[in-house]
Amino acid sequence: MSFFFRGTTGYPFSNLAISQSSVRTWIFLMIWMSSFSFLSGCGGGTESVPSGTASGTVKVNGKALAECHINFVSSTTGTGVYADLQADGSYELPNAVPAGDYRVYFTSAGLGDAPPSESGNPELKDVLSEVPQKFQSEQSTDLQAVIKEGANSFDFDLKP
Repeated sequence: MSFFFRGTTGYPFSNLAISQSSVRTWIFLMIWMSSFSFLSGCGGGTESVPSGTASGTVKVNGKALAECHINFVSSTTGTGVYADLQADGSYELPNAVPAGDYRVYFTSAGLGDAPPSESGNPELKDVLSEVPQKFQSEQSTDLQAVIKEGANSFDFDLKP
């Protein structure tokens, strides 16, 4: 079977006959080249960042701290994550975070990044009344946690 293109004289494809095997070859080459370019991609792809999880317990002078947030803020990027402290003082970060150094501090639930002294809500201040003031702010805390790839456990016993 042949295809015959009839055109105006003087054009490159006028009166050109193409066999069915030539068409198959062309189609095969186009599919092969498209597949090759699709599979090779446009670069090296994304590199995954090592990440880890964190859990543990928090105590103040040996007594479980509860009903507040434990905050982890990256020393390099400034991004942070928090977890709720349970009645027994335990916590678990909700998601994996990039591995690295983190500052750790505590806030009352509902305060976000504001230390209790900046809140006009006295019942929220009472939750942290036993926590030394230096652990209630990102700027003043000296608690550090180095999160490594995989599961990490950090237990804190806060003392004045």
